[in-house]
Amino acid sequence: MRRVLVTSLLLLSASLFCYAVPIDSGLFTTYTTDNAKTTLHWSICGSISTGSGCYSSGQMGPFGKIGSVVEGSKAYNNVKGTITRHIYVIDQEYGSGQNGIALYDYQRVDTIANAYDSANVTLAKTVSLPLTGGSSALVFVGANKGYLVIGTNMSAIPVKVTKSNYAITPLNIISQIPDSISADNYGFITVTSPFGFFVVGPNGAVQEDGGGSPFTVNSILGTLP
Repeated sequence: MRRVLVTSLLLLSASLFCYAVPIDSGLFTTYTTDNAKTTLHWSICGSISTGSGCYSSGQMGPFGKIGSVVEGSKAYNNVKGTITRHIYVIDQEYGSGQNGIALYDYQRVDTIANAYDSANVTLAKTVSLPLTGGSSALVFVGANKGYLVIGTNMSAIPVKVTKSNYAITPLNIISQIPDSISADNYGFITVTSPFGFFVVGPNGAVQEDGGGSPFTVNSILGTLP
């Protein structure tokens, strides 16, 4: 009887641990830019334990012009109280000609202790991409756990960037200038052009391509048809 009770308690503890609320579940980060979109400012606010307020702030840059920002998945260390993630900033006016595209990978590490969040953001890598940008360019980005798919309305061939090693793969699937890149919650990324599309899966491989202009939707943001 005692052994059964101990086993039940262990199973209950394991269940509670698996469904524990993340230590940063009450926090949110807002971003702002200057008028020229050369600097990205961030601020962390919300609630921790019994307190609430704003805890950390900082900035990233300078850039030529910020075209898009996307955050990577979080890695938790509950023993140290840290949350690690990457923030990817696409610069659409990169280089001396101000018409290049570059990917900036920032690593953000939050340490939550004593009812306070202390965040540290550092630049991990800058990668120049074989895409055309400029002040009037539109930048399209889709992301999943392992990859970024990036394109512009100035380039007929978008690229896939592997997050782990920054390998760049041109996606010459339909050779058409995209007008959107969308993603779903399972990591499928759809590149859509006026007359064709293709889908990149969570493993980075192309899953489908063809004519027409389908797109992907998710449970977080609305997709403009």
